[in-house]
Amino acid sequence: MVYVMLPRIHRSEAELRKQQINTLKIFNANVTELTEGIEYQIDFHAGDNDFKLIVSLGNEFPNDKPLLKIIPIVVHPWVNHEGDITTAPGLLNFTLHSDLGRVVQAVIREFERNPPPITSEHGGNTVTSPSTSVKESEITSPGYLMNFPTSSNFSPPSQMIASSSMSLLQGNYFPELNKLTIKELKSLNESIDKQEDFILELTQPKEQNRLIDELILHVEDLADSNLSKQEQLEMLRKGIEYRIEEATDQTFKTEKLHNDYKNLCEKFSPKNIQEHLRLASRKADEDSEQLAEQFLNGEMDVDRFLSLYIRNRTKYQTRKIKEEKLSQQIDSLEKAGF
Repeated sequence: MVYVMLPRIHRSEAELRKQQINTLKIFNANVTELTEGIEYQIDFHAGDNDFKLIVSLGNEFPNDKPLLKIIPIVVHPWVNHEGDITTAPGLLNFTLHSDLGRVVQAVIREFERNPPPITSEHGGNTVTSPSTSVKESEITSPGYLMNFPTSSNFSPPSQMIASSSMSLLQGNYFPELNKLTIKELKSLNESIDKQEDFILELTQPKEQNRLIDELILHVEDLADSNLSKQEQLEMLRKGIEYRIEEATDQTFKTEKLHNDYKNLCEKFSPKNIQEHLRLASRKADEDSEQLAEQFLNGEMDVDRFLSLYIRNRTKYQTRKIKEEKLSQQIDSLEKAGF
């Protein structure tokens, strides 16, 4: 019969930390260990730029979330002005049961799919990318947010730069301008407020705002639906905790039974029985020798000596014969390959 040990449910913090670091190396390429068990660097390419993602693990990790930093610093809704990645979904929801490797992989894939612009080295408001220059005030525009989704700033831009007014005069972009007179076009060109009102009345911004409103309503409905399932989720969590405790208890019981089984196997193994028979037969032989010495020294009468001596010699012979027969059987089994 083969006994299989159940795996232990609980692991030490060191084992959990090591397991998380292993997932980092499994799910990501180009992982370099800067400080053993504490800091790691992942090199990756996005757009036309090379980046480094620094993963720092605190003393309380994995109970505390890891710290991620991207070098060079980029403009992205997930990244603050110091290059720290703070609002990635995987980091916000990071728990003891999350996979560090998958969280980091999701962050890198986001940058690879939507290469972010790199901030200027002079610390200004301008950021640079391989193909264009983007002003910080434009980063919050709906068009830019199409590449970097965020829940904030869904409204159209509140201010237009003066130079963009020239492009409004080109009817190729806004056919509605063809309906305006020269006087109306000049008035529009000279007034930023009129430009904003004109743009807000266009079909595309209206459709975009409508889609954004629908998206907000969908997110609110989804949030309400998730909140309504909180009680069910709590019940399921308690059920899982109860089953974990039950499985742990059964594991301990199984280990104890397995140890008892091993002890009994050793106790009643043929080799062990043979050894006990050998020791018992030798003790009976020694006892009979002591009886003989006592009789010769006159310490025992004939009747008592014969009674005890015959009894001990009988034990000796019986145990000796059993030991020899068992030894022959063991030898036969070993020769047969058992």
